[in-house]
Amino acid sequence: MNGSGENRRKTWWRRHLRTAAGIALCGVLAGGYTAYLRAGSVQVMPPVPGQVCPLLRPELVDLVVPGHGVATQETDRRDAELSTWCVVERADQDVSLAVGVINMGRAAGNDPVALARDRFVGSFVLNRERRLLDGLGDEAGYWRELSPTGSVYVTVRVGARLVHVVYRNTMVTPERVLEAAVLAAREVLARL
Repeated sequence: MNGSGENRRKTWWRRHLRTAAGIALCGVLAGGYTAYLRAGSVQVMPPVPGQVCPLLRPELVDLVVPGHGVATQETDRRDAELSTWCVVERADQDVSLAVGVINMGRAAGNDPVALARDRFVGSFVLNRERRLLDGLGDEAGYWRELSPTGSVYVTVRVGARLVHVVYRNTMVTPERVLEAAVLAAREVLARL
């Protein structure tokens, strides 16, 4: 009896060895591919930026947004970035200022500085003409909305941190709007 059982077992392995090896190989390959995909998707959240409103001097806010209401503090979280915003507006919506500090974390196999650089470059896509600014951080630039009374957007990258300013003032020239937005960005950068 032992001999025939042993023969059956050998016969079975001879017939099914390729199938069993193929199944095992598929499992190993699937596990390796999954590990490869997951290795790049690890996210490390950055530290939460502090409040932005205290970084802006009250006299600067009064100058840039005359007759403003109470400044509001907002926070936002996207994939590997945390941001804190200070928003100051007038009731008539002719003048508004939003200043944000965005900290970048680690995601998709990229370090925080690379993600901050991608975010900086990405803030100027979609047919926006980017103009670079000198003397602000590692990289700085701005773009305007197409209408003459539109907002100006200033983005400054310092390492893995971005400072983003959105300023709108329909009562002054576009050059003055840009100067005020750059002044707000400098103020925040000086206190970070």
